Amino acid sequence: MKRVPLFVGAFGILVSVLILVMAHNAVDNSLTDEDVQFIPYYLENVSTSLRPSSYYAELKLISDIQRSVLRIAPGNEPLPHDQRRELKDLYLAKAGLCYDRSRVIEKVLRYAGFKTRHIAMYSTTETGSAIRALLVPGGDSHAITEVLTSKGWLIVDSNAPWLSIDSNNRPVSSKQLQSQIRSSSPMSWRTPPPTKIYSRPFIVVYGLYSRHGGFYPPYNFIPDINYPEFAENFVLSGSR
Repeated sequence: MKRVPLFVGAFGILVSVLILVMAHNAVDNSLTDEDVQFIPYYLENVSTSLRPSSYYAELKLISDIQRSVLRIAPGNEPLPHDQRRELKDLYLAKAGLCYDRSRVIEKVLRYAGFKTRHIAMYSTTETGSAIRALLVPGGDSHAITEVLTSKGWLIVDSNAPWLSIDSNNRPVSSKQLQSQIRSSSPMSWRTPPPTKIYSRPFIVVYGLYSRHGGFYPPYNFIPDINYPEFAENFVLSGSR
């Protein structure tokens, strides 16, 4: 029988432990029975069919859902760390920050049949570096949702009733906007963005819900990540 080199065995153990830790800490974005129970509250003022037949019907439904979440939770007090932050919790609190509302917007949109991805945006204006923007707390940041329409990915803001639609009514993804800013070409919006983070250099991280691990169980120091969405960070930019 061949003997396995010690370093190979140790590496295998390390990888196995890492996979177990990641699985234990992974953010699950599937709809729970409780979510389905509370979704009708978020759809009370949404008159559009949940099966939109055109791009413009999609935009109306997305906007209606976004506005409903903002109307239900207009306050700007965050849900506490190390506690639940799902649809029921936001509904009862009537308040939250961008990362609280974006979670709910995503779940309601998925219930309506859309594909979504959670995005953490970090401005690089202050740090001048993508790495420092990720590692240094206190910089300008934002949690948003992207939803896949029949014409491409669309940003759904979580603090204001704004969608990333250009002057030709086309959706603009975060990666497209990032490229536009890098090329120093002004974006022609249908409605101007609600915050300056959309007009300055930034980085995006798909699937990252927190860097500190205090938003979702088991509430430890390991970042809160949805790994299927996080894997999209490594897809070639041409497919975005």
